[in-house]
Amino acid sequence: MTPLNHSRSSIANLRKGDEVFVGETPYLVRTAAKGGMGLVFLLDQDQKRPSRRMSVHGLRIALKTILPEVMSDTVRTMFHRELAVWAAFRHPNVVALNEILDGGPDGWIAAMDCCQGSLRDHINRTKRLSLKAATDIVGDMLDGLHYAYERDRVLHLDIKPENVLYNWDIGLMLRRKKGQDSEKWRFMLSDWGIASIKQEKLNEVIGLPRDNKACLDTFNNMGTILYMAPERFLRGYQSSVASDVFSLGMIYFEMLVGMLPFSMHVHPIEELFSGSYFENATALLRKADIPTPISSLILGCITPEPQKRPSSYPRLRTCLLSAYKSTDSFLSKLFG
Repeated sequence: MTPLNHSRSSIANLRKGDEVFVGETPYLVRTAAKGGMGLVFLLDQDQKRPSRRMSVHGLRIALKTILPEVMSDTVRTMFHRELAVWAAFRHPNVVALNEILDGGPDGWIAAMDCCQGSLRDHINRTKRLSLKAATDIVGDMLDGLHYAYERDRVLHLDIKPENVLYNWDIGLMLRRKKGQDSEKWRFMLSDWGIASIKQEKLNEVIGLPRDNKACLDTFNNMGTILYMAPERFLRGYQSSVASDVFSLGMIYFEMLVGMLPFSMHVHPIEELFSGSYFENATALLRKADIPTPISSLILGCITPEPQKRPSSYPRLRTCLLSAYKSTDSFLSKLFG
């Protein structure tokens, strides 16, 4: 492992402008961001002190570790598990883990591509996205999810706008020289911390026995409530592709409507169990004038009954393209 060195007592104590060495390459801390359990640093290579060796990380790098205040043996094991899963992925719609660094007392550190921002940032700025922009983003997420599931039978189980990052896409930049910046971004999945792993060989690699109930439990009590499928709150339920499809549908809904289908005075879990969120979603889609083919697709993804949702990513992608293409004729009839 490449060592990570700095002058602070812990990586969590790094401040803007501090020097950090990734191997022999010097970087300067640009900014830091905290999540529920994780800590991410963005670093710029120190141009005043060029390295004598080429760095695989380029001029900018993002480092991810665990917050010291939540660190425990269980959390450390989960983080190692995430890195073991993530390290095998190489896909345009999955944030690349370039290297696992040796942080000494801080343990393993993930060194990944430095992205421009998150889907949450984009939604906060835009409020409501165009149908084309939202559909393109869902398509990117679908491609990343399909890759992870086909390769290693991995489900994400924590899909939310904060875990979808974006970066410039050279191909899109060349094809779309004019237009908004968002039309030139590629969206990628990040944070595989509570991913469910279905493939037995991969379970062995990361240290989980083949028949360990922990493999089947799939961390149902974790994730972000507002994007979690109702069945994931049920004890003993085995998550499936349908669970991630629900989260995708919720994000699609939010991008187009500008909000989620939950009431201010009712707890989200109560609405998920009662199904009232689904009634709210139906009304809000109609109020927002979302074309019927797209509304029907979204409602099919977020239905309370998992067996009624699309059961595979390729099938959902086909339905997505079909619904989007049919909106042209739908809108022509509506406004023509």
